[in-house]
Amino acid sequence: MRPMYLDFDPANVDPDGICENQTTAGAADLVLNGALCDLGTAARFDIADAGYSSDCAGVRIAIDSAGDINTVVFTVTGKDADGKATTETITGVTTTAIEGTTYWSQITSIAADAEVTSNVFVGPVDEVVSKTIPLDIYLPYPPTIQTIVTGTINYDIEVTNNDITTNTGQASFTWVNEGNFTGKTTAVYDDLALPGYRAMRVVINSYTNTAELQVNATFPY
Repeated sequence: MRPMYLDFDPANVDPDGICENQTTAGAADLVLNGALCDLGTAARFDIADAGYSSDCAGVRIAIDSAGDINTVVFTVTGKDADGKATTETITGVTTTAIEGTTYWSQITSIAADAEVTSNVFVGPVDEVVSKTIPLDIYLPYPPTIQTIVTGTINYDIEVTNNDITTNTGQASFTWVNEGNFTGKTTAVYDDLALPGYRAMRVVINSYTNTAELQVNATFPY
């Protein structure tokens, strides 16, 4: 396999970058009117247009509200980090932000199933992921990974032995933390703990604005 170079330069966190403060009169779609939705196709969030480097394939979002609207269920529709169509429901919005679990590359709608009586807003958080990266399960030795960290950032490399050719998207695979690259905050030069994984992904668990991460991988042959 060829050497691999990934560059993660995530955008600054913008809590209302997808939806600015709004209410609804009943069950309705929120208006995707945040600043990050004005950078490409109107009324749509695309990570590629929102100031993230190209290897940032997906980002998690949070829904927040000035008041308690925990009976409202929000259905988010779009594409995951691998570009696969997906939906997610996020329930229980109170005065504390509620994060989803999907890493979104695109969001086309956020639908509330009931009246939203208190201003609600939506934006990306400081959790970013790469695309699913195929690996050669027949390599006799694991790849060597070198990371470079700028600023404050926490990251993992996760691996899976699921059949990624099913093309069902990242959420359908079982990901586990790679033993030598879990919860890292500084530069690391090491091999993956074991060979034989089908795929890997890089997960940024948190970062401060302007932080960056580079990941270089070399393979036995």
